[in-house]
Amino acid sequence: MLTRKESQMEISIFAKKRQTRDGRTFYAYLSTLRKKDGSELPCSVKFNKDLTPPKPELCPCNIIVDKEHCNLSSKKFFREETGEILETHTLWVNQYAAGGEFVDHSMDDIED
Repeated sequence: MLTRKESQMEISIFAKKRQTRDGRTFYAYLSTLRKKDGSELPCSVKFNKDLTPPKPELCPCNIIVDKEHCNLSSKKFFREETGEILETHTLWVNQYAAGGEFVDHSMDDIED
């Protein structure tokens, strides 16, 4: 069994198939990070150009990242249609290891 260091976290990664305007297909990776106060922070996940991301067909999956080998950036933008200022977050991963098996808990709170 893998023992995690305090500086490590295990996160679930989801792959979403996207398409460019000229028709090329690529995958975007998404996750939700949990902050120390318990709140959730949805973010996109980008992998270092020298790093192979998880295979989309294996997603969702869990990966283990060391906080020393990743960083979090945010970007604010203005949505003209609504007048809102929105903020997006990106987790940049430079190194990761395979995590435990992904278990879907999305229906746990739903009554039979």
